[in-house]
Amino acid sequence: MIGSRCKKFLTVFVTISALNFIFFTFAGANDLNMVVKKGDIHSKISSRLWQLGKGYENRTMSAQAYAQSRNLRTESPDKITVYLLSEPGTIIDETSLQAYGGDIIKSADNVWKAGVPINMIETIADNVKGISFIKLPDRAKPSAIESEGVGLTGASSYHSAGYTGSGVKVAVIDIGFAGLFSAISDGELPNTVVTIDCTGSSCILTDFSSETGMHGTAVAEIVYDMAPEAELYLIKIVDTLDLRDAKDYAIANGIKIINHSLSFRNTNFYSGECYNSNPACTANDAYSNGILWVNAMGNYAESHYGATYTDSSGLGFHNVSGADWNIDVEASAGDIIDVVLTWDAWPTTDQDYNLHLFDSDINLVASSVTRQTGTQPPTEDIFYSVPANDTYHLAIYKYSATSDHRLAVFSLEHDTDPAVASSSITSPADAIGVMAVGAIDYENWTTGPQESISSQGPTNDSRIKPEISGLDNVTSYTYGGSFPGTSAASPHVAGAAALILSRNPTYSVSQLWNALTSSAVDMGSSGQDNIYGYGRLNLLLVSNSHPLKAMPWISLLLLSESGKPVLIKWIGPAGFGTFEFITGNDLTEIKQLKFIFSNFSCGGVTKNGTLTSSLSIPISNKQFSHTVTFSPDFKMTIAGEFNVSGDFASGTWEALSYGMTCRGIWEASPL
Repeated sequence: MIGSRCKKFLTVFVTISALNFIFFTFAGANDLNMVVKKGDIHSKISSRLWQLGKGYENRTMSAQAYAQSRNLRTESPDKITVYLLSEPGTIIDETSLQAYGGDIIKSADNVWKAGVPINMIETIADNVKGISFIKLPDRAKPSAIESEGVGLTGASSYHSAGYTGSGVKVAVIDIGFAGLFSAISDGELPNTVVTIDCTGSSCILTDFSSETGMHGTAVAEIVYDMAPEAELYLIKIVDTLDLRDAKDYAIANGIKIINHSLSFRNTNFYSGECYNSNPACTANDAYSNGILWVNAMGNYAESHYGATYTDSSGLGFHNVSGADWNIDVEASAGDIIDVVLTWDAWPTTDQDYNLHLFDSDINLVASSVTRQTGTQPPTEDIFYSVPANDTYHLAIYKYSATSDHRLAVFSLEHDTDPAVASSSITSPADAIGVMAVGAIDYENWTTGPQESISSQGPTNDSRIKPEISGLDNVTSYTYGGSFPGTSAASPHVAGAAALILSRNPTYSVSQLWNALTSSAVDMGSSGQDNIYGYGRLNLLLVSNSHPLKAMPWISLLLLSESGKPVLIKWIGPAGFGTFEFITGNDLTEIKQLKFIFSNFSCGGVTKNGTLTSSLSIPISNKQFSHTVTFSPDFKMTIAGEFNVSGDFASGTWEALSYGMTCRGIWEASPL
């Protein structure tokens, strides 16, 4: 860590900050050498986007060249792509936007994706009615020959028995499909793949003739190895609204399994919350429409930092370890330091934190200082081009906040020191309706450990993740070597799901989910844990009367010797915490409901603890629905159904809390 020189600097720095000034110089970026006043940052524009606009004013290159030099997407030579956020229930004045050179590409809920001139961003923020905030789009990030997984997972036994995924539609949603034609011509993918581009205003057929990234092709190769007769749909996206369109396309076209080996950051506090059409909203809606969404956990166990803000020195900087404030990043010349920060004040906040980057001489080289005044999301991000090999230091500064919040930092390209593996999960793997997949090197498949980079749970609302583990570092035709990370682990699970569904075509999404988790080989702590989930993927092929591994609770479903019904306790995860209930083995009524809340926030109130209802609730045709009113300001509605064999249940819940409605899904199995 850093000694007295740093402490002396911090004293000077905080004194300057008290005068409301923040100084920074972008080393290695000749176009940006600025002194920025915190008050100058437009309250409707993110810090990074505002800096880009100001920097562009001094440039002679085109907007397109300027944006592309900073890894930003352009829709035309003079425009960049942004997200316009509106207040819920309001509409952005599209006519006024067009008058300033902007145009809407697509929209969902209160998020509008638009192409706007860089030099008009501030003017648009000031003059277009309905806009509450402008930011860069939330973009997807990869969680980056026959796979060894076919034999190790038991897929080969399904193949030998004639179950190869026939009749099952599987979508691979990804950001690039370069090398597709070579993979098809060499037999690594079938020539029947359907190729769809959702990056425009709608999803259209395409030929992927000008792709640059090959991540999606490598992912699809694994799905095909696992389920060679599944109907493959390759769907390209870039951001969260594209992802929403891809999901809608999947629903409309009868797709039953989605593999998404991508992750998003700063779209919630990694607690599965649904805001602004984020990936958690999208994935949960897919589940509600009968689609199994399989998602890579992410590769951030060594590049994530999480803690509650503390400041023992009173200087305003978060103490990372003792009195030390710095999170270190080792970077080489030409690298990009890409770091994001968020805190638990979603969806909008007036609790304001800043993120700063220093070089080893404690020169401030980059900052993110978005103004959080009540209508902005709690996010900051730094994108810095490294001029020289060095150790860089990240610092979190409380600019204006009335309480100490939980913080989450992700470094997208470099490890952090310190790193916190716990809760290094990203979105939408954090969603309750997503089967999140961790990674185990195929050479350590039966013994572990988990890959050191594989993200871990729990979610920030304390739910256990992942659900299951798959293989990585398998041989990849597309990459010409091995394919590491949870991106490779996830399609093994998606392909396995296709095999199970081809053998059991009437399975619901909850039955398919349960088939995968119940047959997994337990690793680590007993039961589901935050490293391996329920264990490593394991496809068992047994008799048709029991196509999957028999559950240890099956004996509980039999009548007792006296002929009286046996009471069965059911338990499982729900978005509010844990849902428990008691039935008889005849499944005619529920005798008790128990809601175990874990930091459940709805209507401005956070609930912890247990609420119990002992009312008798009838079960008709293995379905039930019931509302429990616990107080005039709080009630819970639970609806669900049992599967055909009566050994699994799932459904939806709805909470009406102090005027706000919150919803989610639940699932439960007998103990």
